[in-house]
Amino acid sequence: MDKLEIIPLGGIGEFGMNCLGIRYADEMIVIDTGMGFPEETPYGVDISIPNFDFLDEYKDYITALFLTHGHEDHIGSTPYFLKKFNVPVYGSQLTLAFIERKLEEHKMLDEVLMHRVKANDVAEVGNFAVEFIHASHSLVDCFSLAVNTPVGTVIHTGDYKIDDTPVIGEPYDLETLGDYGKKGVLALLADSTNATVPGRTPSEEAVIPDFEDIFEEAEGRIIVTTFSSSIHRLQIVFDLAYEFGRKVCVLGRSMMNNVEVASELNLLNIQHNTLIGLSESRQINDDEIVYLVTGSQGESRAVMWNLATQSYKGLSIEPGDTIVLSARIIPGNEKRISKMIGAIYRRGGNIIEEKRRLIHVSGHASQEDIRIMTETAKPKFLIPIHGEYRMLFRHKEFAKNHLGFTDENVVLIENGDILELTRDSANIIEKNDIGKTFIDGAAYDEIKYDIVRERKKLAYSGVVSLVVSLDKKTKELKSRPDIKIQGVARINPLNGTLQSARESVAEAIENMSLQELNNESLLTENLRVHLMRFIQKQTGTRPVVVPTIIEI
Repeated sequence: MDKLEIIPLGGIGEFGMNCLGIRYADEMIVIDTGMGFPEETPYGVDISIPNFDFLDEYKDYITALFLTHGHEDHIGSTPYFLKKFNVPVYGSQLTLAFIERKLEEHKMLDEVLMHRVKANDVAEVGNFAVEFIHASHSLVDCFSLAVNTPVGTVIHTGDYKIDDTPVIGEPYDLETLGDYGKKGVLALLADSTNATVPGRTPSEEAVIPDFEDIFEEAEGRIIVTTFSSSIHRLQIVFDLAYEFGRKVCVLGRSMMNNVEVASELNLLNIQHNTLIGLSESRQINDDEIVYLVTGSQGESRAVMWNLATQSYKGLSIEPGDTIVLSARIIPGNEKRISKMIGAIYRRGGNIIEEKRRLIHVSGHASQEDIRIMTETAKPKFLIPIHGEYRMLFRHKEFAKNHLGFTDENVVLIENGDILELTRDSANIIEKNDIGKTFIDGAAYDEIKYDIVRERKKLAYSGVVSLVVSLDKKTKELKSRPDIKIQGVARINPLNGTLQSARESVAEAIENMSLQELNNESLLTENLRVHLMRFIQKQTGTRPVVVPTIIEI
């Protein structure tokens, strides 16, 4: 019997790190290779990516990588994927322009074959024929994918909303989607990010009136921070700056890169002499400048945070500045953004955020957009993807209560699941705990989860170092064990606990057999466990114990 396997590696039950494989027989294509922002950031971790080691058993099957659009949560881990599986990459002009810059940083640009595609192009890769359907989103040059296979057609929505009046480009291509719906769609893999939100998601044009009011009312400098990939929003800022006689200065690496790339591809239209550099911006009046900067999520290295808390290349927030926070708060960033807002107020800035004005709209489908997508595609099976589990669940409930689906026709999957699709069935046949990989953003080094877990333990429980000196021949103690503590609670060097610990370790060594003493790895582990248990019994804490054996 013909069957497909859907294998998600990320983006299910979480924000970001979107990645999914589709396998037929001995062929597999991968859709998106995104990154995420892990909770473990205090432990030296900048980003997280899918655990691509999980795909090692399929390495001979993987034939191509398809990218739906250029947001980091869909392309951020592409270089790491291609280092393991160097396959052809398919994507739009803008998406692959972003990818090229990443590959340059990783010094592998010349090693990767990239295919630039346009809407309604069809890429044939083995048994897969993938059509690129134009999608509307907060970014431009985005696709949904129609993956045609011998078993049936699978539609992967990517990130989307049904925007009838986008600032740049055309509305969502419902006509092509509808053609597939008439022919028959086996499964719809659909974005669930806004599945809890009723109604339609507003168009990108909806923010223009309030932005116009801000430009009309502001008497001093205007500082706009938004996602650097929100090309629609950037276009609005450039257009209004020109209309109101202001120049635009772009600050922040990703913002400058994206403005440059989008304008080179004629996706962003910047009026002549509107864009100026930092030095020139200092020489004009405050009511003649708009700063377009990175840092809408309160990132400590981004421009907005530095403007608010100290300075950025000599610039800082001053009384009379109007600061526009034109982005949604990504869950988990609330505290950072709150601190940043407090710092802006402290410096006298006037903050305009989403709660006060309509200055941001989502790029994701709300419930009525989901209705339009689903009723147009007419899938036999609905598979919610992209979002926390509550969103996937609400997507399922909406489909059951309002779109005529049953429990059997809506399948909730998780990262590491293997979902088997036939023409008549959809069943999870295997579940795997695949974890994730962490990245040090400065050096692009991978950090395994075990290391992050150890760092977390050090941060919460502290560390105890134990040095034991033994006679090389007799294995007897040459001196009393040396114990040092760092960050361990409830151990006072003056209350006798350390002395008792030294005596306990010495007694443990005396009670060991010569065979144990001669096996250094066994001796080290025995001493580690012994001292950890002693401290846990005395204090209730479980610090990291690092033993060192010295033979004299």
